[in-house]
Amino acid sequence: MTGIRFTAIAALLAVAGPTWAVDAGVMKMCVGCHGEDGVGVDADTPIIGGIPPIVQEDAIYAYIDGDRTCDVKPFMCMAVSKLSEEQVTELAEHFAAMPYAPAGEEVDPALAEKGKALHDASCAICHGADEPNHEYGILHGQRKNYLRYALKHYAAGTRTQLPAMEKQTSALSEDDIEALVNFYASYKN
Repeated sequence: MTGIRFTAIAALLAVAGPTWAVDAGVMKMCVGCHGEDGVGVDADTPIIGGIPPIVQEDAIYAYIDGDRTCDVKPFMCMAVSKLSEEQVTELAEHFAAMPYAPAGEEVDPALAEKGKALHDASCAICHGADEPNHEYGILHGQRKNYLRYALKHYAAGTRTQLPAMEKQTSALSEDDIEALVNFYASYKN
């Protein structure tokens, strides 16, 4: 009787319960760096909790396709290299369902003010004027080390980006990057 009951319950769960293409090992790899809450475990790991699924999927595929390098975090390229399309979608939706929590790092107020002017003139149309624009990824409140790394690669042309963004980032100086980093990191809500 117990065997029949177990078989019936297992069959019911197989039909009615959710199925995950992402196994526990893959999820463990992701939360090992990005945390259970998507906020990340160190200053070099970007916040991904609350980032729209399409933005996360694009980022994962950029790593898989080699459009983004893993020189700071080599494990990232290895972790995503074997993911199926279904797994990429599930992971993106999993982390996107979390609330976004800004890093809350310390900033230089004078640099943040300069960065605001640069943002307003060149970035706000896509990345939001005063609030984060979730459609294009969230820069407001993102980690400073990650922002600095990404902006330097965009400015150098070593990270794939949209042509409209390339026009803006190619003109950035090191001082401009530091100002933008401080501005984006100054967002606390």
